[in-house]
Amino acid sequence: MIDNIPSLLEEMNISRFQKHKEFHILKFKDHLDDIPMKTESRQCDFFQVVITKNHNVDVIVDNVSFSAMEESITFMAPKQMLSTGVNSIENAGLGYMLMFTPKFLRLGVSDFELLQKFPFFNSNYSPVYFLNENKELFFHIMETMYHHFQSFSEDNLEIIRSYLTILLFESRKSLLKGSIKNSFTSRYKEIAFSFEKCIKTSDDKRMPLDFYAEKLNISTVYLSECVKKATGKTAKQILIEYVILEATSLLLQSTKTIDEIAEQVGYSNTSNFGLFFKKHTGVTPSAYRKTYK
Repeated sequence: MIDNIPSLLEEMNISRFQKHKEFHILKFKDHLDDIPMKTESRQCDFFQVVITKNHNVDVIVDNVSFSAMEESITFMAPKQMLSTGVNSIENAGLGYMLMFTPKFLRLGVSDFELLQKFPFFNSNYSPVYFLNENKELFFHIMETMYHHFQSFSEDNLEIIRSYLTILLFESRKSLLKGSIKNSFTSRYKEIAFSFEKCIKTSDDKRMPLDFYAEKLNISTVYLSECVKKATGKTAKQILIEYVILEATSLLLQSTKTIDEIAEQVGYSNTSNFGLFFKKHTGVTPSAYRKTYK
């Protein structure tokens, strides 16, 4: 696990270009001699957005494979697994990669709330979207951020922050309009994506699986089969992951008491919440907050 942006830049051999510990943007063309040709099973604890066209690179994010030759935008949430293989750098097209933390955005949101606000970020599946309309807009926003990042200053930093916010909201609008389309290749993958979306928008993440199956108008058994086939995890595992994600985000990025956090994630009894949290993280909520905050 790569915990922070400076560590990733060091692994990519471009740490000398670092300008801010909570944000970085790069243009692939400018680093063809620096970045390793192959990446295997890399996980990062921050958000990433990659937009490419005409890049001869094979990419796997979790279990989703695609070619960067296509005009696509990829939204990676923390802890998603990335593998890449560069086939050729000759006649490389246009591509950008940015990385950021919720703290950089200054929207007052945690990791979990960012996942809720922007539905193209998923923790388990389908981070790749193909650009149909407004392609120029997305590349223009990236180039504008990159341009201001090269002439780094406090004023330009605020401009970059504003453009990143615009990128996220334009992406959300485009997703709802259908201007960017998800890389579904089968019905079971579409169901797995919809299941994850339902979890994020549900007030109580501890609802039984029947609840989500009913919302998707399918049987519980079929939902379980689709999720397992698409993600390699059980539906229950994914539900637990989201409860833990919400709890850890609140512990580290809010001032709420542990009693309040327990209630928010669906536990009326704080002791039961503590036992659940320790079972899945190895530490109590209070110890987690003290250690990592």
